[in-house]
Amino acid sequence: MKVLEPCEAMLSNYEVLAHIQEVKQRYRDQITEQGPAAAMKPGNLETVMKEIIDYLATTAATVQTSEVTIKLVEALAKSSLQFEKIEVLMMLNHLPKNETELDVFIEELESRLSEEQITEVLDIIQSAVHSKANHVISEN
Repeated sequence: MKVLEPCEAMLSNYEVLAHIQEVKQRYRDQITEQGPAAAMKPGNLETVMKEIIDYLATTAATVQTSEVTIKLVEALAKSSLQFEKIEVLMMLNHLPKNETELDVFIEELESRLSEEQITEVLDIIQSAVHSKANHVISEN
């Protein structure tokens, strides 16, 4: 097998979870509309999808929405801080809550960012997460 067009984009855990759930729903819809024979899947696809969903259910992906993802990425991009794409992705996937957790995802954190900038990053992350929680509360 040869890769013809390599994918240069990285997916967050939330995006993978949403995609897998969408694929599962498509199979369910296909079974409903056309019968079980029309929705045949490769042998272990159901197992793989279940294991991925089970794993991602233990991560921050479960508290995210596309709005939270976009808001967080845009807020980090608008800040004066310069992050690598992979650093943003790891922050998005793990939503660090304190400086110790943030230090794991940002290379040379203490030499690159001041205490105020670290606080700013943590505030950006928390405001994105809390905006989702407030949105869910206001819908109910």
